[in-house]
This record gives sequence, C-alpha cells and structure tokens, in this order.
Amino acid sequence: MPRLEYFVVAESVSVDQATNTMSVFHILEEIRAPLFPVVIPKLSAIAHWNAAPDELDQDFQVSVRISFPDGKLLPFNQNFRMARRRQRTIANFAGLPISQPGTLTIEVSLNGQHFADHTIEVFKIDE
Repeated sequence: MPRLEYFVVAESVSVDQATNTMSVFHILEEIRAPLFPVVIPKLSAIAHWNAAPDELDQDFQVSVRISFPDGKLLPFNQNFRMARRRQRTIANFAGLPISQPGTLTIEVSLNGQHFADHTIEVFKIDE
C-alpha cells in the first residue's frame, strides 16, 4: 500500500503545468462566522502518496469524506493509477454549507484504509 507523505486542506491549490510544482493557498484551520448557515466557497483536500516499486502501475481508490458539525457526511471517491513513485490526489469542493458551529473533519482513506484526518474548528463570533 502506498504511504501517505502528507494530507492538507486549504482554500485552493495550483499546479504549475510546466514544472509540476504545487502551491497551496490558505490552509484551513478554523472558520469564524457571525451568522449561520455559512458557506465555504472553495475547499481543496490534497494528499501526497509514495509508492514502492512493486506498487507502480496499480490502481487505487482514494476517498475523502467531510463530516459536518451537524452530522451530515459528504463522501468523494476517485480512482487513480500510481504512474510514478510519487503521486498527488486533489479533491476540490465548492459551496459547502455549514449549518452550525462545531468541528468539520476531513478524512482521507486509500482502498478503504483510513490514513489521516484534518479538522477545522467552526466558531460563531459576535459582530
């Protein structure tokens, strides 16, 4: 099974087409809102995998699951082929409504095996 190098959740990510370098913008650690519901305009979940030589050219399924403070779950699944030793997977979401304060948890799994969580605290602030 490939090894997870890192998992991060941010507002956005950009991959340079010429150099394949990646930039991650505004890592999400907390959200402060005066009113609920609040909408997260964009969210990107980025995982970086390292494979052993015998895992190259194999297919894998990565699952990203968002657990909202109100108990709602949003799954996202994608298949990918481990074409080289290091591989990124990026799950992009848009317009995520959060109905109440609490903890937003984003989980990543590979072939059904849980690898990491990223939590975002959601607070109600006074205006």
